Amino acid sequence: MSPDKKIQGGELFIVDNSDTDWKVKQYLREWTELAHSYDIATGYFDIGALLALDGYWQKLEQIRILMGDTVSKSTKKALLEGIAQKLDESIETEKEKNDFLQGVPAIVQAIASKQIFCKVYTKAKFHAKAYITHAKQAVVGSSALVGSSNFTLPGLTTNIELNIQIRREVEALQQWYEHYWDEAEEISEDILKVIERHTKEYSPFEVYAKALQEYFKGHEITAGEWELTKSQVYPKLDRYQKEGYQAMMKIGGQHGG
Repeated sequence: MSPDKKIQGGELFIVDNSDTDWKVKQYLREWTELAHSYDIATGYFDIGALLALDGYWQKLEQIRILMGDTVSKSTKKALLEGIAQKLDESIETEKEKNDFLQGVPAIVQAIASKQIFCKVYTKAKFHAKAYITHAKQAVVGSSALVGSSNFTLPGLTTNIELNIQIRREVEALQQWYEHYWDEAEEISEDILKVIERHTKEYSPFEVYAKALQEYFKGHEITAGEWELTKSQVYPKLDRYQKEGYQAMMKIGGQHGG
């Protein structure tokens, strides 16, 4: 790496996304050539982070993602709702520039096979950020990037962050990671369900039927309009019969017909 792309302070190595060509994204991409697995701790995560590493993360045997959420929540259900909402939003954002969500089916397959393994820490607000890269060769050893970058597209590319590489105390950091990983709850299946909603393939008929439904949604006649303009029986009913009919309609609406 050229000197202008490395912020130095003695042996201090900083990655802050400020350089055009040297960002957390590039750091993680280059480590895929040397590592067999990643352990990632992040406050929250979006689909753009994995898509930014598309073509690179596939070289790894496994990626473990330990996440929390941006706000403090006390139950797994509440955390999952927050994570699902943010993941949905990130996928919708991705669609703006990637109509067919290229790269996402590979992520779905990797989560299903546990190549990408996701857990959420539910006992307290979890807002740590660390990227532990486990080298294939013992002579290289494990390394870690610790700082402020969440595993999100902005965290890897555009936000000005402060991340410092650690080489000598990685074993202690790994023990810290394993402690919280063991206490966390697996959510790979939950994450998979959110993503699969966006990647499901629909038949041409389903697309056509949905298009017709949306097109005619504003033209659908209401029950009241039908009674007054289309029904041949309703105008002939006595008042008590109309009241009975309205009561039946109300009951039908409450109980699904």
